[in-house]
Amino acid sequence: MKKILFAALNSSWSQSNLAFYYLREMVRDLDFESVLKSYTLKEPLMQVMNDIYLQQAEIICFSAYIWNRLYLQDLHRELGKILRDAIFVIGGPEAGHFKNIRNTIVIEGAGEAAFRELALKGFSLQAGAQFRSDPLPLNKVPFPYREEDKADLADHLVYYECYRGCPYHCAYCLSATDNRSEPRFELPQDKELLYQELDSICRLKPRTIKFIDRSFNVQKDLAQAIWQYAIQHGEGQEFHFEIYPDLLDEQDLKIMEQAPEGRIRFEIGIQSIDPHVLGNCGRHSSWEKSKAALIALKARTKIRIHADLIAGLPGEDYASVLRGLDELCSTEPAAVQLGSLKILPDTPMQEIAKARNYLWLDNPPYQVLASDALSYQEMGYLDDFAHLLSLYWNKEEYPELWHELLQKYPASEILTALSDIHIKNDLPLHSISKKRRAEVMEALSDRLL
Repeated sequence: MKKILFAALNSSWSQSNLAFYYLREMVRDLDFESVLKSYTLKEPLMQVMNDIYLQQAEIICFSAYIWNRLYLQDLHRELGKILRDAIFVIGGPEAGHFKNIRNTIVIEGAGEAAFRELALKGFSLQAGAQFRSDPLPLNKVPFPYREEDKADLADHLVYYECYRGCPYHCAYCLSATDNRSEPRFELPQDKELLYQELDSICRLKPRTIKFIDRSFNVQKDLAQAIWQYAIQHGEGQEFHFEIYPDLLDEQDLKIMEQAPEGRIRFEIGIQSIDPHVLGNCGRHSSWEKSKAALIALKARTKIRIHADLIAGLPGEDYASVLRGLDELCSTEPAAVQLGSLKILPDTPMQEIAKARNYLWLDNPPYQVLASDALSYQEMGYLDDFAHLLSLYWNKEEYPELWHELLQKYPASEILTALSDIHIKNDLPLHSISKKRRAEVMEALSDRLL
């Protein structure tokens, strides 16, 4: 019996790799021993190498993403020296960087059906070491988790999906060219199966159940059914959903009003409040609708809101980003992320960026250095603001003080004052102790109030 090692390289200890749980179940009935191991990018390369070596697996599987690809390239290269007979199988968005390497099979596209087909063929290397198979629809992919996974997944972030594809096709997103429309469940006939799977996940006792659907509430009936399940049966877990705010209506809000504190978190991608900028990247969203939804959620529910903006979108200048930041912060979500645009390979944004003479990092995370409307220096200022938000807003240590400050000043002016305090006192934008943060906020209050 050959041994398959699914070696997950995660960014933190609390994460897990959904893809490997799927692949394990795809070969469950075949004559293989499957082992899942998780590592983090903070672990020394030699320690990870040694642990993988000791597994003595004939087939070693990796998922390549923008956050782990550079580490994985080093790991894969060195393992190839000491495990000369092992076969490496690599999939994921960054797998293309591993083509044409000895004893390495690259899976292109969806991996479940392709992995099973490879297993049935004994993982014999294909010509060119690249492999693709007709994908399984999501409702044919087996449920990924088992009861015995609790030992590894308790108190972790566990991923789950109900839909593959996204109708919005935003140019900067990996789903921009994904034309699938694959629900896992069709209500009402699949409602019992849905609840069975949710029950199974809750029994694993994860810290957070994160639904990876790009715009979760596109399927309105399913979204409401799952929110109601979370409210009624999800004690002990937090449920995380990425939602499209324009789609929220009064019926949704009435359901959300019933959610206890700490039960549900919404990730809401605003990205920009400028309709012209959004149109430049194929996103159609109304800030007026989104703002109304954010205000209603804040006023009427205990849902934790994580809201995102993106700096560097085509045509958006520095002043416009600050207006968006001021507007978003005025709704006082629990967390505000001001991210820099990533020019991801195989997305339409790459061609847009080339046409507009963008500058960006050649390697992951492919972050924009300068756009058609933002200089490198301005991107640097916005990156400083992003770090200040992480230090003084997103930790939720001073919500009352932020509320008081926002009654007098826009968020960008407050962040500028915070930046001045950091510069004056030669403080870094990371690794600030809680005591030092308190001193900074006291100085900010003295300065502005």
